Amino acid sequence: MNQKLEIIEHYFKLSDLASSDHQALNGIINLFSNDAVVEGANGVVANNPTKIASFFEKFFEDNQELRHLCHISPNSDEYKTEWVVAGRKKDGKLFALHGFDRYKFNQQNKISFLKVETIK
Repeated sequence: MNQKLEIIEHYFKLSDLASSDHQALNGIINLFSNDAVVEGANGVVANNPTKIASFFEKFFEDNQELRHLCHISPNSDEYKTEWVVAGRKKDGKLFALHGFDRYKFNQQNKISFLKVETIK
């Protein structure tokens, strides 16, 4: 398996832990380059390290428990990942979502771009 695929799989494994594990949350943040851009499914764009950290901190504060399954489809420039997630919001409400992530990487195999899309 190539390193980019391993990074994406690691991202999803950490995502299942980050709501209750600060080390996992920091692990996610550290997967991103300093000039990365994250486009959330909610329309939020985080385009610097401080905003990316804040984006993920808020996401994992709002979602107290998550379980992901994913399938990664690599091509030459972009990695598309189909995912499903079941979770529990901080107010206790359960939810399930289906969507796609699109990743780009820099030369150091850090995530330089992530776009999250949910299927309605």
